Amino acid sequence: MKNKEKILNPYGPEGMCSYEYKLINGIKQYIQIRGEKRDNPILLFIHGGPGGALSGLSHVMQAEWEKHFTVVSFDQRNAGKTYVANKDKAFEIGKSGSVEDYLKDIDEIVEYLHSKLAFEKLYIMGFSWGSVIGAEYAKKYPGKVKAYIGVGQLISYENGFKYICKKIEEAAKEKGNKKDADIAQKLINDYPSESIMTKDRMKNIRTFATYANRYLVKHAKVFPLKAIISSPFMNLEQKIAMFNSDIRLFDGTYKTMFSYEFKDNLKFDIPVCFITGEEDVNCPGELVAEIMDSIDAPEKEYHRIPGASHMCFYDNAKEFEKIIFSYIR
Repeated sequence: MKNKEKILNPYGPEGMCSYEYKLINGIKQYIQIRGEKRDNPILLFIHGGPGGALSGLSHVMQAEWEKHFTVVSFDQRNAGKTYVANKDKAFEIGKSGSVEDYLKDIDEIVEYLHSKLAFEKLYIMGFSWGSVIGAEYAKKYPGKVKAYIGVGQLISYENGFKYICKKIEEAAKEKGNKKDADIAQKLINDYPSESIMTKDRMKNIRTFATYANRYLVKHAKVFPLKAIISSPFMNLEQKIAMFNSDIRLFDGTYKTMFSYEFKDNLKFDIPVCFITGEEDVNCPGELVAEIMDSIDAPEKEYHRIPGASHMCFYDNAKEFEKIIFSYIR
């Protein structure tokens, strides 16, 4: 019990540890605020997925961040603790998920934060799927955001998927494995024309992940399953919810993600920083690098982290932290 309390409330009166549910855009959403000092810059972390809530692992993923920022995270619609709090209407919520839906969610959370903390602007860090809505929020509301940090920035799901399939095919051919090379080519040929998630598409995505990890990923750390099981932030039902794979929960969100094209609007009125792992096969950094010259922003940076895959902030935490702490300073 002492250890649990130490994890949940590690900071004194100068810091903050807040765990609340608020009605956001008509949905009861879980919001978490943690930081060593209240007067540190505010960092709103937008998780990936869809459905990849990480608030229950904040003691594993963001302990160092909390020394430099007041870190705000929230479980998005139908993710993590927000999903459990709305189970009775989850499939109805699943039909939502447009960019506009999520931007309204984020904006209401930002307004809520003004009632808890004294600040003018905050930093936004979008990860993977979260980089879609994080980037679009930063473009739409530059007066509320100091800078945008895109981690594993999603540029185009289709282009990224096909780009990595070609790399799998090339790597398989180099090893003389024609069967695996053919599988990679078939994944490209079978890429769906519609921006919807189906069971067959999910099966293809899992096949893609298997071969991408086999041929292209060497340094990904094992996801901390033990930390999930022992996490004091969640009860058993909430822990189980982290592994819910029912595609109906994110029907609308998948449509948004599969059809999204970052290049449709490359104008930012605030500084931007993009960080990716060298071995990221989900959102390949090469697609970010290709468009850096075209991004219109007051300041822009791009970093690739060695020895890291998609979750670069976990695979190579020290290098990631060095980049973001230096960037903010």
